[in-house]
Formats: sequence, C-alpha cells, structure tokens
Amino acid sequence: MKRALLMKQSVVGTSILMVLIALSLTCSQITTVDLEEGFQNPPNSARPRVWWHWMNGNVTKEGIKADFEWMNRVGIGG
Repeated sequence: MKRALLMKQSVVGTSILMVLIALSLTCSQITTVDLEEGFQNPPNSARPRVWWHWMNGNVTKEGIKADFEWMNRVGIGG
C-alpha cells in the first residue's frame, strides 16, 4: 500500500516538475524575443530625452521643426 502511494506521488511530482520546466522554457523564449524587439525598437517612454534652451530668442519655426525631425530620426523620445 505504501509502495503504491509512493509511486503515485512520484509520478505526480515528476509530471508537475516537467510541466513547470516546459512553462519556464516557453516563457524565457518569449521574454528573449520581446527583449530583443524592445531593444531594437524601444517604446517612446524608454528612449533618451533631451533638454535644450533657445539662446537670446535665436529660434525660428523652421529651426524647431528641423530639430524635432532630427531628434526623431536619431531615436530621441519624449
């Protein structure tokens, strides 16, 4: 009787362990893919930000537009 119970517990324990290992491997693969994608194309909230000042009113609409386009092109967010 004890031997049969021990065998059932062993089978159940092994099954649970195998399921956990399979889930762990699946989750780590998804995380790796997500991490790689997020690194190559980070969301705007993860991009570097800048702070700049216009000196002595030396600013034009064209200059602001050019600055924003350049910052977007090189991956600056905010």
